[in-house]
This record gives sequence, structure tokens and C-alpha cells, in this order.
Amino acid sequence: MGKYEPLGDHLRSLSDTSWNANFAEIEEILGFPLPPSAHSHRAWWSNHVGGNHSQAAVWVEAGWETREIDQRRGQVRFERSKTAGRGPRSVADDELWAQAERISGIKDRKELQRAALMALVQREAARSLALMGGTMPDAVSAPRERPFE
Repeated sequence: MGKYEPLGDHLRSLSDTSWNANFAEIEEILGFPLPPSAHSHRAWWSNHVGGNHSQAAVWVEAGWETREIDQRRGQVRFERSKTAGRGPRSVADDELWAQAERISGIKDRKELQRAALMALVQREAARSLALMGGTMPDAVSAPRERPFE
């Protein structure tokens, strides 16, 4: 794990399409001060991957790009990239959300996440019960009106 990876993890955790950060926030996430070049050389914030730009590789691979760098104030704006670093994984993620919405009819992502987690927990509980030799009642079938006939 590279030293700038905590920044990439933070960016991946964001749900917004942009993040206005000051250098102090970034340093807190990283756990160490930014190098002097981050304060004095605009190129440090470029989205160029390769060479000595390991910091840029982290945010680009996380699907973000830098914008509006203000070194005097110690501020930078990160925006989700439409192409760089997103690749097929993000397209696939977007398609999974769309497919889950079509299947479930749930449009709200938080509600959809909750429903998916609940289904996972129920499935794993049923699997554990089956491994112990038990069975789950069929929740879909209608109860019989005369169970003893």
C-alpha cells in the first residue's frame, strides 16, 4: 500500500461528484504533512500518472481528478472523472445499480442497500440452518386453510 492510498480510499468512499478540500484535511486523512512541492508547484496536483507522481496515480485510479488548485489558500477541488480511472468497473457498478432498481423497484440507493443486505443476511441464515439439517418454511406459499386434512 502506497503512502497516498488513504486519500484514494477516502475519495472512493465519497458519494458526491466533487470534494472541496483544504490541504490540512488531506494531511489529516494521510496522517502526514504534504510535501513542500504540494504547496509551491502546481504540477504536484496534476492528473499526470507516471514518473514521480504516485499521489496523482492514487486519485486517478480512484476515479477522481484535481481541479481549481489554490496553493496560496491551500485548497483543491477534486471532481469525479468521467473517463480517467473509472474504467469498466464503474460502468459495471452503475449497471448493477440500474439492474437492482429494475428488479426491486426501489429507487433510493440507501434503501436498496438495506434491502440487499437484509436479503444477504436472510440467505446466509437459511444456508446455515440447512447445514445444520434444518429447513426454512416456504414464506411464499399460502397457509393451508385446513392443515390436518
